[in-house]
Amino acid sequence: MSADNTTNIPGPEDWRDLLANPYLAGPIKFVLPFVIALGIFAGLYLIESYHQFLVISGLLAAYFFPPAGKESIIPIAIMMGYPWWLVTLAIFLLDVAVSLFVVWNFDLALKIPLIGRLLESGMTAGRTYTDARPWLRRFSTVGLILFVFFPLQGTGAMNGAILGRLLGLDMYRVFSCVCIGSLASSLALALGSDALLDVYHQNPMFGIGILAAIVVAVLAAVMGWRIHKGRLRERIPR
Repeated sequence: MSADNTTNIPGPEDWRDLLANPYLAGPIKFVLPFVIALGIFAGLYLIESYHQFLVISGLLAAYFFPPAGKESIIPIAIMMGYPWWLVTLAIFLLDVAVSLFVVWNFDLALKIPLIGRLLESGMTAGRTYTDARPWLRRFSTVGLILFVFFPLQGTGAMNGAILGRLLGLDMYRVFSCVCIGSLASSLALALGSDALLDVYHQNPMFGIGILAAIVVAVLAAVMGWRIHKGRLRERIPR
């Protein structure tokens, strides 16, 4: 009588048990975000020419260092000829990797010198944001999506994931909110930049006028944001 080989196939409960093992889950949670990030660059290397790969890799690397952000990296990449869908996908997947790393490894990452300082600055930005908007705790899910969506310095996937932690949301909700906000923001910027580029090709003067108006509006928003943060700091007792 032969043995039933199907009993040796791991079922869903077996996989959950494996991932519940801290000795296995810990390394996976730490390594997987880096694997996703490296996979993005590997994919770009395969589909782009070497020169184009180097350029977009430099732009994506700059995305991690303020004051660069979606509002600058995405339009620059599209004006350099990269398709909007590729730029959107690359930025979105980077945000996925960053948010996964933060929600899974926050306490551990705080102990890593460079990453820890970045996370601490993100905690400061998150506290400033919530102090200025007390209603945010009542509408935490929508507020977190909006925080990630608006492309202002100090917002984004990393600080959004940190803000979600400060709001006490579970990691799955934080990750979902960051992904929704990132995808919506990246799509809006990419499609807007692509449309503006088409307008410029058809009517250069009109395109430049629209771009100038957008730049003025962005600068005004950034200055207003900084003034608001400065006033908020003055109100906080020391």
